[in-house]
Amino acid sequence: MSNSEAWINGEVSHLNNNYVNLYNNEIIGCIGIYSVTKHMKSISSAKALLILPMVFQNDLLSYMGRSNVDVKSIEQLILRKPDLLSNFNERFYSLLQVSVNSILILNALNFLTINPDGKIELLGERDFIPSYEKEVIGKRAFQIINVSYKVAKLLEDKVENLYLQLRVKL
Repeated sequence: MSNSEAWINGEVSHLNNNYVNLYNNEIIGCIGIYSVTKHMKSISSAKALLILPMVFQNDLLSYMGRSNVDVKSIEQLILRKPDLLSNFNERFYSLLQVSVNSILILNALNFLTINPDGKIELLGERDFIPSYEKEVIGKRAFQIINVSYKVAKLLEDKVENLYLQLRVKL
């Protein structure tokens, strides 16, 4: 059976050691990265790569989406809900390609620019998100957009501290 036949029949969860995941794709990634960057105006490339492992984790997305949750830092989140970030390193690397592709798509479509120093900045007044209605963009995109300001707040810390606290092995 070929890889594509196995995929169609749902018999493989990965090909060539890369996770195949239609749920966590570049379009949803663009929405996540754009939404968080919109709150920050600019973001380092290193911080931008931390966005998707956060917003693509359903339990974290659900927790952060609660109106009574106000997390001020990564340290506070780890103390309150360590299980939400326990496998962050694995998620970081499994989503690295989607993160880079999403950033490059937004750049190619002129929604953001990547400066020579690696800083990512939004361009212009155009909005990447066509609508903010749940019925139009879907439940998942709607949830990601709604927690984006909280994720932006988490990313205000120094990049070195973020990678250390999230236990990303470089």
